[in-house]
Amino acid sequence: MSKKPSPEDEAVPSISRMLHRAVQTAADLHAGIAGPGALTPRQHAILEAVAAEDGATQSQLVAVTGVDRSTLAELVARLADRGLLERSRSTTDARAKQVRLTEAGRERLEATRPAAAEVDQALLGRLPEDKRARFLKDLGRLIAATPVAPAADPAGKTGGKTKKKSKKSKKSGA
Repeated sequence: MSKKPSPEDEAVPSISRMLHRAVQTAADLHAGIAGPGALTPRQHAILEAVAAEDGATQSQLVAVTGVDRSTLAELVARLADRGLLERSRSTTDARAKQVRLTEAGRERLEATRPAAAEVDQALLGRLPEDKRARFLKDLGRLIAATPVAPAADPAGKTGGKTKKKSKKSKKSGA
């Protein structure tokens, strides 16, 4: 019977695959600890981000959480449908949507924080104690070195074309 090769057995391990597996491991731990019907790690991350910056736009939440724009919009809509978040038009830009925690969202977030902390501890517990601080520091470096895609406008739309001034308007200063 042959043993399944592990990423450590490869001459040059695929970092992307290892990170993906680490995320899967974290999600599995989260599901086991938090239990059925609990918030997912992404949902929890969104609630935490909104709690930290009440009234943040969805574009700001994309930058903070790393969740892609379309997934974040869908998750925010679902959390709003469940009464945990509320969305409203920005007071400074009618194209942008601001997100706020509802009272039910605040209560749910408080209730899920212990399980999230337990998952973090369970993950770190898999590493030797003297390597944990360095691991966290290095993960932080990877994240900090990742460029955040700039939002084209406060509403978070990208790919739009900007109008170029015509030769006539350049001459007239318009």
